[in-house]
Amino acid sequence: MILEYPAVQAFGAGTLSWLSVSAGAALIFARKNFSRFMMDCLLGAAGGMMLAAASLGLLAPALSMTTHLGHLSFLPIVCGLALGAAFLLGLDKLLPHLHAMQGSVEGVDSRWRRSALLVAAMALHHIPEGLTIGVGYGAAAHPDAVQASLQSAINGADLATAILLTVSVMLQNLPEGLVVALALRAEGCTARQSFFWGAASGATAPLGALPGALAASLASGLLPIALAFAAGAMIYVVLEEVIPEANASGNGNAATIAAIGGICLVVLMECLFR
Repeated sequence: MILEYPAVQAFGAGTLSWLSVSAGAALIFARKNFSRFMMDCLLGAAGGMMLAAASLGLLAPALSMTTHLGHLSFLPIVCGLALGAAFLLGLDKLLPHLHAMQGSVEGVDSRWRRSALLVAAMALHHIPEGLTIGVGYGAAAHPDAVQASLQSAINGADLATAILLTVSVMLQNLPEGLVVALALRAEGCTARQSFFWGAASGATAPLGALPGALAASLASGLLPIALAFAAGAMIYVVLEEVIPEANASGNGNAATIAAIGGICLVVLMECLFR
């Protein structure tokens, strides 16, 4: 059955992620302005969920797969983390983009309008999310290879892990879609334009999911590095963008508490899905 292929599953999950961005952007039709305090709390919760998903859903099974390497078990994980962070750093330096709430422009010099830079920022943001989802489903396609390197089946990278990653990304995409739409509205775009471009910014999620799934499913021996790569990319996004955005307006304490709540939510989902 075609739905059993990891690439198809990953593309479907990436599309759900895109739809969650669109749903968040659609809230722009409800009202023009939202409380900044609320937005910071939502971003904080999103950052906490992403950190927990990267740790529990990606790094934990990756570490379990390298136990046979003994004292060198850390090496594939560290390499994967570094590669994932370096990949995002390279995109950050290469692509011009604007941080929605901080208003700071990054990347190469560009004459793009602020609205285009905002969309580019979120499109860049959703690439590692798609990669993370894709790697999760690709890893789930090799249960035998994964379990052979584990002492317990509980710690394996299975379909439950992929679902956990998908749900985590979807939940944290809701406020991000709204943030982009609100920023575009503030730049003078109409509600329809803000929704359209806010939703379009999530299109990179399913595009990123496909190579992630294919790479993880075709090279099962590289699964620990692939999982760590996805985790490194996701953690980079949280530390470089999500958390600073949530702390940009003096609501750092509330955003931090919300981040802890987001971590607790992922832990709850991890227990329910197992």
